[in-house]
Amino acid sequence: MIEEAIPPLSIGSIEGGRSPSMARWRDALTRLTIDVASATQGPRIPLSLSVIFQVPGDLLKPDFEGVRTGHYSKKESSLIVQAALPEEAPSDPKGHLKQTLGAAIDEADRWAQRRRIAADFGSLRELLSRI
Repeated sequence: MIEEAIPPLSIGSIEGGRSPSMARWRDALTRLTIDVASATQGPRIPLSLSVIFQVPGDLLKPDFEGVRTGHYSKKESSLIVQAALPEEAPSDPKGHLKQTLGAAIDEADRWAQRRRIAADFGSLRELLSRI
């Protein structure tokens, strides 16, 4: 059996339905996802991070602001961090996403330190500076 490599950083999103800003968020998320996927080719890090952006819409809105930790898989050594986006997309939605991604990396780092889980988020911060 061939094991599929888990990338050190991945991006996902949950769309809460229609909204005036949905197209702008979707376009920026697509560009960021492509940039991250292209930049994360290489060796696996001790703890991989998946950031799930929650985009508010007419059916569902995040019940929190900012970022928060989600599910941790010890087996896969991966952590999910959820990131809530505002209803109104700013003038630079990709810039906002990158800033929020940085906050998610910081949150994952704090989470790993509290649980004494080996992790190297410096490489993810460096990756973020390149995209």
